[in-house]
Parts: sequence; C-alpha cells; structure tokens
Amino acid sequence: MFKAAKYQTKLLKGIEDKGIIIHYERGSAGNLVHRVLASHDPVYWSKLINNSYIPESNPIKWPEKGFIEYFIAPDRVCHATYCFIEEEHQNKIAEIIPRNSEILKALKTNKIVVLQSHVDIRTLNKNIQVIRIVGDERRLRRKEISRPSRHFLQSIIEDNTYNLNINNLVDENYDIFKKEYLALCNQYKFIPNTKPVRDFILVWRNKQDFSNI
Repeated sequence: MFKAAKYQTKLLKGIEDKGIIIHYERGSAGNLVHRVLASHDPVYWSKLINNSYIPESNPIKWPEKGFIEYFIAPDRVCHATYCFIEEEHQNKIAEIIPRNSEILKALKTNKIVVLQSHVDIRTLNKNIQVIRIVGDERRLRRKEISRPSRHFLQSIIEDNTYNLNINNLVDENYDIFKKEYLALCNQYKFIPNTKPVRDFILVWRNKQDFSNI
C-alpha cells in the first residue's frame, strides 16, 4: 500500500464515527457544500479553515477581499484549506500537520469533521459517511473551473452515502433550493439555516462566470 493510502486509511478510521467526506468532481462546488455544512453547529470550522484574507470565522460570509486562491480569481471561489484528502502524488507533510491539528481540535470539542476528496475513498473505508455531489455539469459549467471531458458524479446506491444534487441546491428557484437543502439537513439532523445559506448561495451564484447554464 502506498504511503499516502496508509495515511488516508488511518485518517478515515480515526474520524469514522465523527466524520463526513464530500466526494465531488472539480467544478461541482464541493467547497460551497462544505461551507453550507459548516454553518450548522455540529460541524467543526475555524478561521484557519475559512481561508480568507481577513480573519473570519463565519463559513457563509463572503469576505470583502474574497478567499485565498492562487490560481483562480478569488472573487469566484470559496476554497477552504487543510480539509482536502490528497491523492497519492500530493501527500505533503506541510498539509498533513495542520490538518491533523484541526481534526484533533474538532474531536476534542465533539464536533463533526468534514473533509473533501476528488477520489472515491470507499476502498479505504466502508463506514464513514460520504456526501456524493451529483448533477449535470452542463447546467453548472463554470468557466476556468470546469474540467474538459470530465462530468459531475452520478447518483449511486451505497451504504453510508448521501447523493446531493448540486444543481438543485444552487438553483435560482427558491422552492427547488429549499427542498434539496432541507433534505440535506434532515439527513444529518441539522437545524436548518435556510435564509443565511440561501443568501450565501446567491452571492456565490452572482460571482460565477457560467456558460451554457
């Protein structure tokens, strides 16, 4: 087993009962979903994870200067930090140490740890909760972010896996959004923050450069 996979296996086992993995394709708003989850009290969040130029602890408040991003315009994305499960070639000590520190803080305060992944972790852990972001990439194509020849994940039936339709969650139609959002809250027994979540999603939508949407 590769060194990265050994670390990932140990990591997933350590948060098996207090963790949620967001599995998503690039461009399908995995960081947005993470922030929506983090707006609920049971989920751990910190200023470090928030990744904003100005210290801010609210995951669904868009900072005036945006979020730190070196490759994409900061006014378009809301990337968090130290919450991504790297692939084998990205296994960096500089990422592992602060991530582990944040995870320990979450566990000590009995909070849910949310991590993001572009790869399917089911071969490493069958029990941890997974939110699988599914949908139609053609309806949410974001210029400079979408990946050619790749498509959003599709729904599957699998133990401990919840299929979240990203098209519905960020839909301009309030009723479509609300149905998807409340279903997510019901899945994890979160008390809904409907208005602030909706407001943040609308800000996010307004900042995107969509094509063929």
